[in-house]
Amino acid sequence: MALEVKRKRVDVDLILDQEKAEKVAVLGADLERAMAQHVTEGGNAAAKRIAEQIDKLRDEVKDDTVRITLEALPLSQWRQVLESNTVTENGIPKQRIEDICADAVRLMVRKTVPETPVDDLANVMTELSDGQISPIWYAIRDLNAKLIDPKDALESASRIIRRQSAS
Repeated sequence: MALEVKRKRVDVDLILDQEKAEKVAVLGADLERAMAQHVTEGGNAAAKRIAEQIDKLRDEVKDDTVRITLEALPLSQWRQVLESNTVTENGIPKQRIEDICADAVRLMVRKTVPETPVDDLANVMTELSDGQISPIWYAIRDLNAKLIDPKDALESASRIIRRQSAS
């Protein structure tokens, strides 16, 4: 039987308008705080108001947003991306996130909406602010560097099930 590896995919929205991207992020944080507040029987008015502001901004940034579908890389390719973007200065390894993102995007993009040339996406990485590139970086990092070891969870589940069956 041939083994088939199924790599995880994730969608990331790149908002090219920095000012509006920052407004969305600030409102998102405000929304989280509002949702954590006490809610009355009539609902959470503050959360609703903030959600409406975010929805309005979504319409405003629609033409400046690219939805990028990224797929995890095989380990050898991920290692190659990291190695080619690591320099050692005074014995200290240094990496530039924008360069890692540019190279990773070239290999990881599976789809864009609207359809956007992958090289255009990769080339814009050095133009983005920290706030704009962060969601892309976190998605790339989590897809390729997150430890996945389900063994403990599977064993714990089996122990719990066996204990309950014995009762």
